[in-house]
Amino acid sequence: MDTEQTLLEKLGSKETWIEIVQIIFGCCLLATGIYFFQFPNHFAIGGVTGISIILNTFFKNISPGTFVLVINASLLVLGFIIFGKSFTIKTVFASLLMSALLKVLENVIPINAPLTDDPLLELIFGVTIPAIGSAILFNNMASSGGTDIIAMIVKKFTAFDIGD
Repeated sequence: MDTEQTLLEKLGSKETWIEIVQIIFGCCLLATGIYFFQFPNHFAIGGVTGISIILNTFFKNISPGTFVLVINASLLVLGFIIFGKSFTIKTVFASLLMSALLKVLENVIPINAPLTDDPLLELIFGVTIPAIGSAILFNNMASSGGTDIIAMIVKKFTAFDIGD
């Protein structure tokens, strides 16, 4: 018999399930920080969405949503080329999971205002919590997509540390 594990055997391994749980936990942290601290305060942190908004000001006939789709798809292809199939699968999973978690939070815990009256505290939580979530994803060779893929490429080809 071949020494390669079948997909079913690999999915059943303890290491794979630990990785899946860590990716889910990282996505939960990302969604929590974004939903409870960034959204109610209208913090525009950046990334693909921020780039798309800027591009839309120069190319008014192309919607920001179209730019988001094109940029994210391009970055996923680049991530696949550089990191392979496993990275791409985990990144698509994390990206979809984070989107779903944000939608669930919107429906289950609607928020119309910031949680505190301290914008600096809100900003600290709005940056720190998602950063920890992203670091967990990076350490599992996954990302939430978008500019996180660029950060992982920079890490691979330079000595720049993005959160080990």
